[in-house]
Amino acid sequence: MFSKVLTFGLGALALVRAAPAFSFQTPMLSCNVNLATTVGTAQSFDGPVPGTYIIYNEAFGQDQLRSYQRGDEIFVSRTREFPGPFGEWRVETSGDPAANEYTITNVGLDAGTYATSAGRITTKAGSGDTFAIQPAGEGLYTIKVPNADKVWTVDPQTVRSSVYLKGQDGVATAWRFVQV
Repeated sequence: MFSKVLTFGLGALALVRAAPAFSFQTPMLSCNVNLATTVGTAQSFDGPVPGTYIIYNEAFGQDQLRSYQRGDEIFVSRTREFPGPFGEWRVETSGDPAANEYTITNVGLDAGTYATSAGRITTKAGSGDTFAIQPAGEGLYTIKVPNADKVWTVDPQTVRSSVYLKGQDGVATAWRFVQV
């Protein structure tokens, strides 16, 4: 038995020594790939896709944002009327795409949203102010004045609440966008 193992081992050793040395010293392969790069405007995918939406405030549940007359404050109401196009909002990119900046226009009035000096959100002719729409988790967003700590909010303790600006806190500042 020992002689068979010894014979097998010596045979294997002879084969290894007989093999050319270069087969065990293969040089490493390398390749260089040059890809053309393009530089363009950065796109942010954190905000909603431009389109028409029904907008809900999280504190008001299924009661949608609406406005019925230019120059009036926009509001959320627990009443059960169906606002139709006065509860639909066209959301379009504007300003800095990387900062999720948009204009928000009431479809029924064809009126943009503006922040008044008193911190109220109203509608009037034109495209409106630019607002930043930023993710707030779980499909919710905050709508804020760019470069300021002022967000759209409502008073959830009332049956009807106008939208106004204040510091961010809780569900009264969280908005859900449902595309039409």
